[in-house]
Amino acid sequence: MLFSKSRSALPDSDEILDTIDHAMPATRRDRWAPVAYAGGMLAIGAGLLVAQPRIGRVPEPAQAGDLPRHNRLRRAAQVGRDGARAFAPSNVTDSIGRSLLVGGVALIMTRVLDEFAGHDGE
Repeated sequence: MLFSKSRSALPDSDEILDTIDHAMPATRRDRWAPVAYAGGMLAIGAGLLVAQPRIGRVPEPAQAGDLPRHNRLRRAAQVGRDGARAFAPSNVTDSIGRSLLVGGVALIMTRVLDEFAGHDGE
């Protein structure tokens, strides 16, 4: 094989995982994993707010017109549609992005304050 010598010099994937596992104690990894997760939440949330993808844009509710409908069911649907317009976001991804930012900040703050609070008996 052409690459047989270079492949034999590479460490086995199990050896790599063992090295990573032993590089940081499990308790420390468990304590700081939420910070890494929160960082991902912040990155995705900021990306959604900046990008504002068109797929998340909520269409105008009055696409079929605003004239009163003759059918009762259609009139009720029209009233419901217009009522939902008041609280519907203009872009759903903005709402998701803001929620991810708030959740990420809350997770980081909780984790950091938990570290400052210390362990039992300290």
